[in-house]
Amino acid sequence: MNTITIQVEDRNVMSGLIKVLKSMNGVVILPIHNNKKSGIEEAMDDIRHGRVTEYKDADEMFEKLGI
Repeated sequence: MNTITIQVEDRNVMSGLIKVLKSMNGVVILPIHNNKKSGIEEAMDDIRHGRVTEYKDADEMFEKLGI
Protein backbone atom coordinates (compact mmCIF):
# COMPACT_ATOMS: atom_id res chain seq x y z
CA MET A 1 0.00 0.00 0.00
CA ASN A 2 1.30 3.46 -0.85
CA THR A 3 0.82 6.44 1.43
CA ILE A 4 0.23 9.96 0.18
CA THR A 5 0.18 12.96 2.50
CA ILE A 6 -1.71 16.05 1.33
CA GLN A 7 -1.58 19.33 3.19
CA VAL A 8 -4.57 21.62 2.62
CA GLU A 9 -4.95 25.02 4.27
CA ASP A 10 -8.52 25.83 3.20
CA ARG A 11 -11.12 23.84 5.18
CA ASN A 12 -13.68 24.04 2.37
CA VAL A 13 -11.26 22.54 -0.13
CA MET A 14 -10.26 19.90 2.40
CA SER A 15 -13.83 18.77 3.10
CA GLY A 16 -14.57 18.58 -0.64
CA LEU A 17 -11.39 16.60 -1.27
CA ILE A 18 -12.25 14.16 1.53
CA LYS A 19 -15.71 13.59 0.04
CA VAL A 20 -14.18 12.82 -3.36
CA LEU A 21 -11.56 10.49 -1.89
CA LYS A 22 -14.14 8.61 0.22
CA SER A 23 -16.18 7.92 -2.91
CA MET A 24 -13.22 6.14 -4.54
CA ASN A 25 -12.71 2.39 -4.14
CA GLY A 26 -9.47 1.35 -2.49
CA VAL A 27 -8.87 4.67 -0.74
CA VAL A 28 -8.56 4.65 3.04
CA ILE A 29 -8.35 7.93 4.95
CA LEU A 30 -6.37 7.65 8.17
CA PRO A 31 -6.45 10.26 10.92
CA ILE A 32 -3.17 12.00 11.64
CA HIS A 33 -2.23 12.34 15.28
CA ASN A 34 -0.26 15.49 15.86
CA ASN A 35 2.01 14.61 18.77
CA LYS A 36 4.21 17.65 18.38
CA LYS A 37 4.42 19.67 21.57
CA SER A 38 4.45 23.44 21.75
CA GLY A 39 7.45 25.22 23.22
CA ILE A 40 5.83 25.70 26.62
CA GLU A 41 4.76 22.03 26.70
CA GLU A 42 8.35 20.96 25.98
CA ALA A 43 9.65 23.28 28.71
CA MET A 44 7.15 21.98 31.27
CA ASP A 45 8.07 18.42 30.33
CA ASP A 46 11.75 19.25 30.89
CA ILE A 47 10.94 20.65 34.34
CA ARG A 48 8.84 17.59 35.28
CA HIS A 49 11.63 15.23 34.24
CA GLY A 50 14.44 17.18 35.89
CA ARG A 51 16.17 18.24 32.69
CA VAL A 52 16.87 21.75 33.98
CA THR A 53 19.75 23.33 35.85
CA GLU A 54 19.21 26.15 38.30
CA TYR A 55 21.76 28.68 39.48
CA LYS A 56 21.33 31.37 42.12
CA ASP A 57 23.04 33.95 39.88
CA ALA A 58 25.15 34.39 36.75
CA ASP A 59 28.40 34.18 38.71
CA GLU A 60 27.50 30.70 39.98
CA MET A 61 26.57 29.60 36.46
CA PHE A 62 29.86 30.84 34.98
CA GLU A 63 31.79 29.21 37.82
CA LYS A 64 30.11 25.82 37.26
CA LEU A 65 30.69 26.11 33.50
CA GLY A 66 34.36 26.89 34.09
CA ILE A 67 34.23 30.27 32.43
